[in-house]
Amino acid sequence: MDKVFKILQVGLSRNIGGVETYLIEQYRHLDRRYIDYDFINMIGETKIAFEDEIKDNGNRIYNIVSRGKNPLKHYWQWIKFFYRYAKFYDAIVFNTCDLYHMCPLFLAKVFNVKIRIIHSHNSSNDKKENFLRKILIKINKFLMNISATNYWACSTEAGLWMFGKKIKFKLIHNLIDSKKYIYNLEMRKRIRKDLKIEDKFVIGHIGRFSYQKNHEFLIKIFNEIYKKDKKSILLLIGGKTGNQSYYQESVNLVDKMGLKNNVYFLGMKKNVADYYQSMDCFILPSRFEGLPIVGIEAQTAGLKVFLSDIITKEVQITDLVEYISLEENPAMWAEKILKSKNYSRINMYEKIVESGYDVETGNKNFQKYFISLLNK
Repeated sequence: MDKVFKILQVGLSRNIGGVETYLIEQYRHLDRRYIDYDFINMIGETKIAFEDEIKDNGNRIYNIVSRGKNPLKHYWQWIKFFYRYAKFYDAIVFNTCDLYHMCPLFLAKVFNVKIRIIHSHNSSNDKKENFLRKILIKINKFLMNISATNYWACSTEAGLWMFGKKIKFKLIHNLIDSKKYIYNLEMRKRIRKDLKIEDKFVIGHIGRFSYQKNHEFLIKIFNEIYKKDKKSILLLIGGKTGNQSYYQESVNLVDKMGLKNNVYFLGMKKNVADYYQSMDCFILPSRFEGLPIVGIEAQTAGLKVFLSDIITKEVQITDLVEYISLEENPAMWAEKILKSKNYSRINMYEKIVESGYDVETGNKNFQKYFISLLNK
């Protein structure tokens, strides 16, 4: 096959989150003899995650001014983009966590992009659905239904939430480079030494500061753990993008509870795989998720993983995962976490590969499927 299929990917933000991790790992493992990606930056006034890497590889990033900054210019730039470039692309993949913006997919249809895919990455959203938002969602569902040729989802829950029961969707796993996350004792020692937490019980969390990730409840859980173990540390890795009040509320709560010296706000990290090694367990008490890739990464690192019970059971690849109800109080969470404090970390690489979440094996299957779709 001589043709290289050109795909336009929409969905990278400046935050290094689940969607960004999924897309960059997929991108890094493309067989570029057959398929290649360019990207749209929908917050064109700032750089997106991994922008330098993408450009260094010779791929293009097209900038569209954000809708919040200048709505008219935003839509006009989309129209100009598709008018000029639509003919160069075989497909567009619109990665999204909500139904508030279907412009890219609809214009791709208007300008005759052959394959138009919407990929659901969440099972709810952060915003309150008032009357106007409900109308907006109905309009966008209509636009989605007349625009998309294919529907993808990171989990069954994410697909049902966005598309409903009547639309047939395909599950596309969030793949990870498993080898990067294998438990590494030397890296554990290095990170713990750098953070001066060598003799601590280290609880980890990775996620942007948002309503979805439920940091307030997480901090309350840690407070209960700290009451029983003064050598406890909480590592919070994630950006304060979007509504930054969630970040400030978390900082204020930590100060109020007297935990300032035991909660580390580390911001976004490009070498997040190294920080898993430093942890003793991982907590994700989210209010909703699509399929949290951090849950897969943490298991690969051999960590005990405590998830809220609303998170899809598709995350439970190993017996390291325990689900706890958000109806349980923070003290109960703390008790369960402390009970499993002492365990031996083991190499989970083979189980991750067998489950289909490893990028080297999984991406080959994904590309075969994608190329067959593009050849239709």
